[in-house]
Amino acid sequence: MKILVINGTEHRGCTHAMKETFLDVVGRDGLMAEIWLPRDCPEFCLGCKACFYEGMDACPHSGYTIPIWDRIIEADLFIFTSPVYVFHVTAQMKALLDHLATKWMAHTPDERMFGKQAVIITNAAGAGMGSTIKDIGDSLRYWGVARVYPIKLGLHESRWEHVTAKRKAKFMRQCEKVRRRLRPTDKVRPSLGIKGRFMVMRIAQRLIHRDLMKRGEPETRDHAYWNAKGWLGRARPWKAVR
Repeated sequence: MKILVINGTEHRGCTHAMKETFLDVVGRDGLMAEIWLPRDCPEFCLGCKACFYEGMDACPHSGYTIPIWDRIIEADLFIFTSPVYVFHVTAQMKALLDHLATKWMAHTPDERMFGKQAVIITNAAGAGMGSTIKDIGDSLRYWGVARVYPIKLGLHESRWEHVTAKRKAKFMRQCEKVRRRLRPTDKVRPSLGIKGRFMVMRIAQRLIHRDLMKRGEPETRDHAYWNAKGWLGRARPWKAVR
C-alpha cells in the first residue's frame, strides 16, 4: 500500500507526533512521500477558474498543484493532518484544497479516486475538531475517495512529551481501530454515500446540460468530460478502477 502524507503545517508539534505514531502503527514501508504545507504549495487560489474552463495545466500555480495531484493519484492511502486553527483547518491546507476543487465530482473527478482510502488526523485544546475533519473530509468525499477515517484527540498540552499516558493510550486505540478497518488496495470499494453523491452529480450534469441546450448555450467542459467517460450512461467510475 502506497502512503502519501499531506501535512497542514510545517510545525512539528503534537499533530506531527500523532502522525508519526500512526505511521508506526500502520507501517512505514509503504510511505512514498510527504507534502509539507505551505512549503510545497505556498500560493492561494486566485479564483480565476482557469482549471474549470481549461484544465489544471492552465492554473497559474500548476507548478505546485500538478505534482501534488500526481502524488495523490499514485498513492493508495492518504494521511491528511491539520491542527485546529480557529475551529477549522490551517489556511495552507484550505489553500491546497481550494486549488483542487476542479477534481470534485461536480466537475472532472478522476475514477482512480474511487479505489482509495484516507485518514484525517487532528487535535485541539477545545472545540473545532469536527469542523476541521469536515473541511478535509468534504474534499476527500467529493473527490470520490472510497473510505475516509478520522482520528482526533483533545489536548491541553502543547508538547507531545507532556501528554499524559492515558491520552496517548486513547489515541493508540483509535490508531489500531483504523488500522483494522483499512482494506487491502484490491478490496477497496466506495461506500454507499460516495455512490450516492456520484448519482446526484450525474443527475445535476444532465439537468444543467439540458437547461443550457434550451438556451442555446455551449456544452460545459464538465459535461463533455462526463459524457466522454460514459458516466451519463451506464459506466461507473468505481467499476473502472477494478
